[in-house]
Amino acid sequence: MRCEHEHDDGAYVLGALSPAERTAYERHLATCSFCREAVRDISTLPDLLSRLDATEFAKLVDPSLSAGAEHHPIRRRVTRRKSAKALTVRIVSSAAALLLIALVGVGVFVLTRGSSAPAATPPGPAVAMMPVAGASPLTATLRMTSKAGGTIVDLTCEYSKSATKPYTFRLIAYGPDDEKEQIGSWQAAPGTDFPMEAVTHFAAGSLSRLELVQYDGKALLAYDVP
Repeated sequence: MRCEHEHDDGAYVLGALSPAERTAYERHLATCSFCREAVRDISTLPDLLSRLDATEFAKLVDPSLSAGAEHHPIRRRVTRRKSAKALTVRIVSSAAALLLIALVGVGVFVLTRGSSAPAATPPGPAVAMMPVAGASPLTATLRMTSKAGGTIVDLTCEYSKSATKPYTFRLIAYGPDDEKEQIGSWQAAPGTDFPMEAVTHFAAGSLSRLELVQYDGKALLAYDVP
């Protein structure tokens, strides 16, 4: 399953997201191991880019530009023969570095073209999840947004102040033929709200039900998708 936010890691690491987008993406990171790993893999990129120096890069490609290089014809020929293979390797490595920088620049440009980007799909209305059996220590509302390849579920859950201890809850999505998947889990403290953005591969028309359950599997709240 591909994540809806799989292309946001570069913009997040380079600081190209707006404050609201950054907050939403950080909430998403709490529930998506795929995106956390992507951010971890490129987290050193800004530091590496800041160290790139045009003069040093030119010297790397052509060592004869370095200060103090020997200019005697015979010594130049000997030096060139000894370093031919190493120079070839440096040129290939440097070209790869330039290509990476160019790709990152294009990606940031595309991600930050707010004025020409197509409008995002608006989220659906907020709906309340209903108790499954009797009273529940939880109340929750959710919004659903259809995307290519699945559905984004924005959940806000409130755990009763009268609860005596923190407890772990899970959000389960159901599709055709009772197929299901867990799309989020968290530990709620008494009297607190917990917002969460989750993603399911069940798209509009196939997502049939959402359930909020205790960690032991007991369903507390549910919403049947029309």
